[in-house]
Amino acid sequence: MVTAQQAWGTAWLVVGVLCLFPAFVPLASLPLLSEWLPALSHHVMPEKARYSPIGYWFLLTLVWQLQRRWPVASSPFFSVAFRQDMLWYFATMRFRLLFLGAWAHVVVVLYTQYLSFLTLPGVGQWHPIAQFALGVLLADFARWLSHLIRHKVPLFWAFHSVHHAQRDLNLFTDARVHPVDRMVSSLITSFALLVAGNGVPAVILWMVIETFYPKFYHANVRVSFGPLRYLLVTPQSHRVHHGVEYRYHDCNFGFLFSVWDRMFGTQYLEHDIWPPTGIPDAEFPVEQEGSPVGLLRTLFRQLVYPFTSLRRRA
Repeated sequence: MVTAQQAWGTAWLVVGVLCLFPAFVPLASLPLLSEWLPALSHHVMPEKARYSPIGYWFLLTLVWQLQRRWPVASSPFFSVAFRQDMLWYFATMRFRLLFLGAWAHVVVVLYTQYLSFLTLPGVGQWHPIAQFALGVLLADFARWLSHLIRHKVPLFWAFHSVHHAQRDLNLFTDARVHPVDRMVSSLITSFALLVAGNGVPAVILWMVIETFYPKFYHANVRVSFGPLRYLLVTPQSHRVHHGVEYRYHDCNFGFLFSVWDRMFGTQYLEHDIWPPTGIPDAEFPVEQEGSPVGLLRTLFRQLVYPFTSLRRRA
């Protein structure tokens, strides 16, 4: 007799096989996508669309198993917080598709017309690996700097605090980013990539990294990476950054590498603490309803929260 656990395992393997399908079948040959892809090509690179499903499947499987064995807090994998942040993912995906493509175009035009002199001379003739390494370092430093700015400037913090308000960190908490907050971050990071002069393959690889790695270190897994924590941002170090106490807010700003925090003195040195997360504002609309209507209602309130917060401060 097949148990419920075996049935779920089989179903999950079938989902994994289906996720492999786009990676090996030309997307343009699939029904409907042949019409949709031209419209999306200005916003989403086809290569990312091909490999994202199987990438998400592997990531979900990995984090699911890690959370079963080493959870930080005891909570269901598909908790209300997980569902709320997944709704953020799908809701802001529409925003990114419809608006951020145009925003990126504006940034590129501004850079080309007024700031192209910042492009490093001769970097286009470097070996592709060296050029990509430089681009990653510059982009990661820009991420660190933009993160620092969004904490220090009260106007930007009002929008960034939506991301920090999650009390139950999970795989999709990195998607809980207010559109205004995302625009500020993407502006600074885009300039860094343009300065390095990277081509399309390097940009695709960077997009894969910035899509999946932050999801891993936002997850509810008790992992610190041992000595690798001196190089990389870890689930432990980033949980400290999300700590509800004010002393944690001004530390661990890194996106991929932890070296910038160590270099500029913003690294929290304790590596064996797992503090509660959130923001100390009782007015924030924390998700409590797991129904579709309740999740949508909470999403709207969380989107409006930065404006009401700024009005209260004024």
